[in-house]
Amino acid sequence: MRYYRNIIVIIILIIITAMAVAYSAFATQLDINGQSKIIGEWNIKITGISAENISPGCDAGTPKYSNTKAIFDAKLQKPGDTITYIITIKNAGTIDAVLSSADFIPDDENGSPAISYEITNPAQSLKAGTETTCEVKVIYNKETTEVPSVKSKKIIGVIEYVQND
Repeated sequence: MRYYRNIIVIIILIIITAMAVAYSAFATQLDINGQSKIIGEWNIKITGISAENISPGCDAGTPKYSNTKAIFDAKLQKPGDTITYIITIKNAGTIDAVLSSADFIPDDENGSPAISYEITNPAQSLKAGTETTCEVKVIYNKETTEVPSVKSKKIIGVIEYVQND
């Protein structure tokens, strides 16, 4: 009886060994490789600045701009004179944008009270590939009766677009 039990144990061990070898022979290792790429491009920029509605005798200068900065130098002659600058902003990227803020701060502390600004904000939504404009109107106040001692006033504007959800 003991002899048969030993033979059965040996046969079971041989079967288990054969199964392990067969499993190893048919097991396959799978390699999964992947790559992700961001194809969206964020590119909101200033593409132009022009001067319009220039009062006679005034000088709009040569407006300058870079991708993110617009600079103009208006020279006004008399009360009531105005110059309007049109700033073109383009979404040259592939991601739609919405206006987060448009802050224009004139330097009232150091600037002439005879000069004021009227600003028209750009579009609230700027889809990829489209453009909008922002107007800055420089005004020599009509009510001014004397030539001011300070004859200039700076304005700083920050327009911020963010990704559209």
